[in-house]
Amino acid sequence: MAARLVFSLLLAAACSHAALSAAASSSAVEDTCAKATASGSRKDLAPFCVSTLQAAPGSAGADARGLAVIATNLTLANYTAAYATIKALQRRGGWSERELAALATCRQLYIEALNVVHSAIHALNTGQTQAYVADMGVVRRAATGCEDAFGFGGGGGGGVGNQLATESPLHKVDDDAINLTTVATLIVLIL
Repeated sequence: MAARLVFSLLLAAACSHAALSAAASSSAVEDTCAKATASGSRKDLAPFCVSTLQAAPGSAGADARGLAVIATNLTLANYTAAYATIKALQRRGGWSERELAALATCRQLYIEALNVVHSAIHALNTGQTQAYVADMGVVRRAATGCEDAFGFGGGGGGGVGNQLATESPLHKVDDDAINLTTVATLIVLIL
């Protein structure tokens, strides 16, 4: 009976410690996201930043620099998944010539962005903030360029008159890519 009581007390203490650690790490993510999104017009990204980073492995004990690394690695994973999605859409078929051309443009933009993400990771690891920000700007433009390829933002088949009539099948993918890239960049800028 006494052993059960001691075990119960130890278990309760361990659970309390785990809860406090989780709260502290949650607080670090929330604080970092709040600081990163505080200036400028990107306050709307704070909830996205928090939810994305809290869900990422390793964020529990990470400081702002660690969260910047995690956000950059999430960007790499996101762009890799976007590229795979584009390839799958192309294989699926059923697209008009203009939609196929837009998908081909997106595929090219995302493959180029993947190369630049690797450069950004190197810049982050070597403390080259300006190079990192420049690289991530190029990476972000891949997602916006993909949306433009489907006619949103004045892109598409060469002008406003040639815009596709359908919404981009990659809208959510592109939107997540833009948000992840922006969050990663904003966190690096507060380091």
